[in-house]
Amino acid sequence: MKNFLRHSQTRLIFHPFPLFVFLILSCQNPKENSMVTTDDAIAYAIPIDAINLDGDLSDWPKDMTLYKIQNAELGEIPKSNEDFQGNFRIGYNVGQSEIYIAMEISDESLVIESPDVSFWDNQDGLELYINEKSLKSGSPITQYSEYGNDRNAYGARTAWDKVEMAKNVTENGKTVEWKVKLDKPIEEGMSLGVDLVAIDKDDDDTFTWLSWGKGTQKLTNPDRLGNVIFIADNTEIGRVKGKVNTSNLQAKPIPISVRVSNTENEKMWVQTIVDSTGNFSLPLPLGNYQIEVPTKIVELDYRFHKLAPTELITFALGKDGHDPIPTLEVKMLPEPEIIPAKGLLHDFNNESKEHVDEIIMAYQAHYNIPGVSLALIKEGKVVYHKTYGVKNSVTKEPVDEKTLFEAASITKPVFAFVVLRLADRNIIDLDKPLYEYLPFEQLAKYPEYKKITARHVLIHRTGLPNWGIEMINEPGEKYGYSGEGFEYLKRVVVEITGKPIEQILNEELIAPNGLYHMEFSDSEALREVVSDGHVGNHPTNWGIPQEAGMAFSMHTEAKAFAQYALTILERKGLKPQTYSEFLKIHTESNPEFWNYPDKAEGAGLGIFIRKTDFGDTFYHGGNNGDFKCQFEVYDKLKMGYIIYTNSDTGSELTMDAWQIFVEGKKEEN
Repeated sequence: MKNFLRHSQTRLIFHPFPLFVFLILSCQNPKENSMVTTDDAIAYAIPIDAINLDGDLSDWPKDMTLYKIQNAELGEIPKSNEDFQGNFRIGYNVGQSEIYIAMEISDESLVIESPDVSFWDNQDGLELYINEKSLKSGSPITQYSEYGNDRNAYGARTAWDKVEMAKNVTENGKTVEWKVKLDKPIEEGMSLGVDLVAIDKDDDDTFTWLSWGKGTQKLTNPDRLGNVIFIADNTEIGRVKGKVNTSNLQAKPIPISVRVSNTENEKMWVQTIVDSTGNFSLPLPLGNYQIEVPTKIVELDYRFHKLAPTELITFALGKDGHDPIPTLEVKMLPEPEIIPAKGLLHDFNNESKEHVDEIIMAYQAHYNIPGVSLALIKEGKVVYHKTYGVKNSVTKEPVDEKTLFEAASITKPVFAFVVLRLADRNIIDLDKPLYEYLPFEQLAKYPEYKKITARHVLIHRTGLPNWGIEMINEPGEKYGYSGEGFEYLKRVVVEITGKPIEQILNEELIAPNGLYHMEFSDSEALREVVSDGHVGNHPTNWGIPQEAGMAFSMHTEAKAFAQYALTILERKGLKPQTYSEFLKIHTESNPEFWNYPDKAEGAGLGIFIRKTDFGDTFYHGGNNGDFKCQFEVYDKLKMGYIIYTNSDTGSELTMDAWQIFVEGKKEEN
């Protein structure tokens, strides 16, 4: 079994791919019905005059179709329609290039937190997603959100400069009006990716996230949005039905999207996820179409795989139905067979460098990894450094040696080094309860939290979850990877020293060791050189943390970070006994993800150690969702690799690096 991206953390929560279940609609005109079931997540925008944006829907046409916002993708299913439900109607104005959306939400328990609290799951909220370019090749989405009274924009736009919203709140719910100004002209027959989400937090602390289209993580997954088609009055709608066969992939259902395109209007196309049985059924205007399952990267058992596109099938949709559509057979493309039998670093020469480039670019091409920063260490020196690809898959700006990537959880061993430096000078006691330095007031209801020490944090035995303010185990009891613990330790270090954390990092690690290109929070300088992250080959634009987080926020690149790895390899900056503890397994991690079942892996003091046939390694992985990275150094060989990627699929490269560069292809059992 190939190993997981070892010991990394996720900055954002990622949820499984829910599947669509479709109901049947007859041929109809959208204006004839006052309500339709909308499991299809296809809506029809009709021409209307400009509306007054005031939260009052009395000026909207009375005969418009209402589309239900009904998919409880997160949290609790609403107890009743009065508890929580939503619907919307949608229109457009060609002359103004504007879309108008009216939402009606029933909610018998309104919860709005104070203005300084903007968490998406602790108060009522609204989300609007627009994929304005709607390119088949993929295009960035904008998420406009309002949590409580706090408004934000993410993705393609980062400000509410093209959208307006007004709402009218009552004790039984709210009415909401949106007006979106498009950059491009609106044309009859065009389609657009759109989705609407209503968020409900009740007084009993239950939470519900309702969306129109199926699935979460819509910002980076265009096929999880609904589809809006701009039609003229009296447009006739038919229904397309078919089946997708994925039985030759694996027994467990995986999310497969079908794409249906109008052959007479290239701007009308929809893409949606089939149901768990492989069936699809969707309403479309009468006309001529082609259908396919497009190529896609899917994740199965911690690995990404690439689907082959199916053959295009052309058919006509008329009043009496459509031409027969054969079952669409989905197959997986074979993975690149390029891992060498012997690690490339052992006999490293100019031919090896060419081989390295071939391997990196093959991974990029197959798994859609936009950018890579790579450094290789041999005999205790950096012997190769190269950057590949682009910072942003849309703008195509190239990655260069100054481009910085999110290091994600690789921040942890950097911070751990600083903590150990302080411990060497008795500024912090690794075995003194952190509570005695600084109480964690939000954990007060868990008395056992007062036992947590800095050592517990570094060896991942705090009893805290990866993220969350709760105790799930007794401190010291068992291994449990926790970014939350590192953030608590950061606050303690700041309290003890009386200095900002970035000043401490500079004084204890960066300046004394001549390190560079290590940034931990937002700045104008960082914004000029930072790479965008990607999910599904789409730029995420999730932003740079405003404050330094010691579990996830470092930005760096491979050659610069290699100097930190060499600092450890050369045993600089810490006492010999401290290094012995730093690079020793204190608690074994989950054996399911070990490279070899008979060789232990586990946590040292803020870093991870792996037993191999080539001696012990020290390493750490990073996973912020849209950035994946890994570094590993073979202590006795004085050999290693540092890889940063700006993609969710970059883990395919980082997970295979130990074989590519040092240990050679592992024989499958």
